Amino acid sequence: MQSPAAFLRKRLQGYIDTRYPQWNLDAALRYLPIAEHLEQVGAEQVLDVGSGGAGLSLYWGRRTIALDRSLPATPQGSRIRPILGTATALPFKERSIEIIVSCDMLEHIPRADRPGVLSEMIRVARRQIIVAVPCGAHARRAEEDVARIYRRKANEGHLWLQEHLEYGLPEADELESLIRSLALGRGIRAHIQVRNNTNLKIWKWLFAQYFGAGPRKARLIRYYFLALLPFLRHVHWGEPYRRIFFVDLEHL
Repeated sequence: MQSPAAFLRKRLQGYIDTRYPQWNLDAALRYLPIAEHLEQVGAEQVLDVGSGGAGLSLYWGRRTIALDRSLPATPQGSRIRPILGTATALPFKERSIEIIVSCDMLEHIPRADRPGVLSEMIRVARRQIIVAVPCGAHARRAEEDVARIYRRKANEGHLWLQEHLEYGLPEADELESLIRSLALGRGIRAHIQVRNNTNLKIWKWLFAQYFGAGPRKARLIRYYFLALLPFLRHVHWGEPYRRIFFVDLEHL
């Protein structure tokens, strides 16, 4: 006979697997505001640069062009159209894609290459680009703290955090100015709205718990906390970890 705890855990697992199939809490927090925006503007053609796999399509629920340097095998029924390529040289013609999304990708690019990446997105996009990226000194300090926790636990550096710290996080105002300047250089006026994404203290607590935990607690953070997504997805007040730049392109 099942214990009450086992019964509740099974019911919770069933709810999460049905409501959030194959979702990841951190990815959901950054992709869902973008997916909602795409629905609001009636997007029909979207390129997800640096998707790492299903990426945006998992949270938007619609077919998406997914570009990365390497991609896993695409299962039957997948919502992605996989394209191998790099962000610095997008394999598309000018103004050939309606909307281009870059979600937590830019911080994995060396600083010197970031203007080229943004310029390529502006070149190829017909209507909008959307850039989500951790920004600023507060976010960097939080990442440094979490990286130390991981190193103490695993006795090695964490792959993606190491890249963040090596390449540096952009400042929000500098990134906004850079986008405007690059767009004007191509004869385009950029209209930018910046939204906060994920409260910094909550981000730091979640990852400190996850990276500092054993396998059982890590699964609790990564999997079961999806049940809190209806609340966590709206926690964007205060100092944010990430900012999302929604850029409308007006071709002059």
